[in-house]
Amino acid sequence: MHTRTRATGFSLIELMVGMLISLIGTLAMMKTFAAFEAQKRTTTSGDDAQQNGAYSMYELERQLRTAGSGLVQGKNYGLWGCAITAYSNATQRLPLGTAKAPAPFGAWTGTMYAVPVLIANGATSSGGDQLAMIGGNPAVRTFKSAVTVSSASDSVDVDNAMGIYKDDYLLGSDKSGNCSLALASADPTSAKRISLSANDSPSAGFKGAFSGQGYLFDLGPAPAFTLFGVDTGTNELVSYDLLQRSGSATVPLADGIVTIKALYGVDDGANGGKAGDGEIDEWVAPTGSWSLDKLTANSTAASNAMAQIKAIRIAIVAQSELPERADAPGVAAGYTGATSLTLFGDLANALQVTVTTDSRFRYKVYDTVIPLRNAFIQKFS
Repeated sequence: MHTRTRATGFSLIELMVGMLISLIGTLAMMKTFAAFEAQKRTTTSGDDAQQNGAYSMYELERQLRTAGSGLVQGKNYGLWGCAITAYSNATQRLPLGTAKAPAPFGAWTGTMYAVPVLIANGATSSGGDQLAMIGGNPAVRTFKSAVTVSSASDSVDVDNAMGIYKDDYLLGSDKSGNCSLALASADPTSAKRISLSANDSPSAGFKGAFSGQGYLFDLGPAPAFTLFGVDTGTNELVSYDLLQRSGSATVPLADGIVTIKALYGVDDGANGGKAGDGEIDEWVAPTGSWSLDKLTANSTAASNAMAQIKAIRIAIVAQSELPERADAPGVAAGYTGATSLTLFGDLANALQVTVTTDSRFRYKVYDTVIPLRNAFIQKFS
């Protein structure tokens, strides 16, 4: 007798219930994964802003602390504030003339002056302020070398050649209000004669630069004639070599930087302080009497003002690289609701700077004070 075997398996209803349960489980896992990824994205973006801001501040501080090396104590010999003429690769680089510095350094046109650090005021919407620094790195710096013979275009004789070597840059002035940069093409001879590079010196050498007795200051083999600012097109901190020794383009230093603002710290006797005691009496913005054009003017007021500058205070704003998602953690709590932030919040309202922000990004602010060699440039009898 044949026995009928009953068919076994899942019914359509059971399959649909199983699929529904699997779908719910998948959705739950994806929701958890999305929340985890959003948190990871937020944390990573914040870390990027922190690292970029910290490195930018480190690089600026490292550069600005050395500004003025080889220049200090030069005012009494016509060096401070002199208008610089400089060549490299057989091309005149300074004064800038019609060959303006590339973006974002449109504020720097025409003449550059031998001053350790200067600030050009700028709007936060265009990257904020820009900084110019000049300094040298001589191996052994003498206070000054008096020029004894400057009649030749390819050489110059001095009374003291100690510490001057081949490939050192020499900045010379004769109190005329102008100064020239030249490159030593060989070590000084026993007669203290220094040969000059034709491609990296004025065509007349120091012959055309000196109308009388002059002095040379050794800036070493790699002096800095550098501008620093923010390229708002790429949100990068960039630098520019005014001598264009390795090219005419700006050099990116750090990503994710949206603005820089800077203040001068001055010893002027304000706010109950005592002028000339070496302490900062007030912070001032690089505007008005402290603007770029006022500080570079050939005047007693500019000279006195520059001697009062003891430090600069810099604030850097770094931005995360990736925008937050609309449903990112913290949004509901108002984390990304802010549309601005304030720099120098501990100072008077007139010195505070408001920076407009994008609520989709995270921001980090770095603020520091850097002492300057500008304060050392003063006249000695």
